Amino acid sequence: MFATFTDWSMDNPEEGAKTAKELWPDMKAAGALNMRVVKTDDTGARSMTMWPNAETAQKAIDAMRTKGASMSGAEIIGGAMGSVLAELD
Repeated sequence: MFATFTDWSMDNPEEGAKTAKELWPDMKAAGALNMRVVKTDDTGARSMTMWPNAETAQKAIDAMRTKGASMSGAEIIGGAMGSVLAELD
C-alpha cells in the first residue's frame, strides 16, 4: 500500500472537497483505492490518497494533481508520499 498527501491553498476548502468528488472517478480509474480530504484552516486542505503501490501512484499523481488544481483554482503548496507502514482501525 502506498499513500500520497497533497497540501492545497484555496479560497474555499469546502468547494475543493466538491472538486475532489468530481475528480474521484478519474482517480479511481487510474488505480486509487480511497481518498480523504481534510480542512486544515480557512484557506487550506490536505488530501490523502491510498494506492495499491508506488508505481500506480507515480503514473497517476502528477496528472491528477494538475487536473484537480485547474478544476478548483487551488494551488498545490506541498506534498509527501510513501509506503504505508501500518494501518489501524
